[in-house]
Amino acid sequence: MTGNRLLDLLIVLAVLISALAFAGAIYQVIATRRSARKYPPPGRLVDVGGYRLHVQCSGPEGANAGPTVIMDAGIGECSLGWGPVVPDIAKFARVCTYDRAGLGWSDPAPTARTSLQMVSELHALLANAGIEPPYVMVGHSFGGLNLRLYASQFPEEVAGMVLVDSAHEDYPFRSPLLTRVGLLTAPLGIPRLFARFVVSENPIFNRDSKYPPAYRAIATSTKYLYTVMREYSAADQSWSQGRSSKKSLGDRPLVVLLPTSNHELFPVARKLQTELASRSTRGKLILVENTWHHIQHDRPDAVIDAVREVFEAVRQKTNNA
Repeated sequence: MTGNRLLDLLIVLAVLISALAFAGAIYQVIATRRSARKYPPPGRLVDVGGYRLHVQCSGPEGANAGPTVIMDAGIGECSLGWGPVVPDIAKFARVCTYDRAGLGWSDPAPTARTSLQMVSELHALLANAGIEPPYVMVGHSFGGLNLRLYASQFPEEVAGMVLVDSAHEDYPFRSPLLTRVGLLTAPLGIPRLFARFVVSENPIFNRDSKYPPAYRAIATSTKYLYTVMREYSAADQSWSQGRSSKKSLGDRPLVVLLPTSNHELFPVARKLQTELASRSTRGKLILVENTWHHIQHDRPDAVIDAVREVFEAVRQKTNNA
């Protein structure tokens, strides 16, 4: 091949790539705007200091309602991930789910996406939204690390806890390379087209997903995906903050849920999750069969039962005080 023909080929290839990138960018903008119109916020947007966080509460209210259940999702996930369990929890408790800054319907934040910063934002959200303690806090994966840090920062507000296959600060965290590369292409619409491969661990994109269609639409917006990348980028800092926080949960009721299906990592996970359960004198580990990391999706009954158990233990303790 002559030099001129090679140059011509490279020019054609560059034009083709540019055209595809432009088309992808237009597609991403149009699809994102369409999703925003189709799926408005189901809850409230509450100012936490120049930007707003989305929170949605349901269930009984009043002086006799008992503690409020606060739920925090895994890294790069939003409140819709609790969809399979919230309706049943709301039958016996006031339950609130929220979106961390930049995820779901929440505004993006200029601050670093570290666990300590998220704890500060959640505290401001609960105060500004008038959601009063005591709380039973339920955290999945990264959300479990966040809420343990919350209990360390504001111990008087946390009455009990449920950890759903929680992240452990002593276990190193690395996001998959394909995920990191995919998130970088968010403005070009590639994650929207190939989300199942970019976010392979999350059943949100499975054909048999129990999550609502709104989750799939919102989770592929550029704002959302860039925030996911920011949470991943700050993970080392977040894990370090978890290691330096106060560990003991005293005598607060605590249930730790661990899936058994990941046989390769199960021995290590069981050791770490047993350690988490030991942080309370009333802590216990429950092994959940027939599920992977997203227990709330695969076995919602296990999460609902755990929340009910801790909720009732807190209410009984309060009534006896």
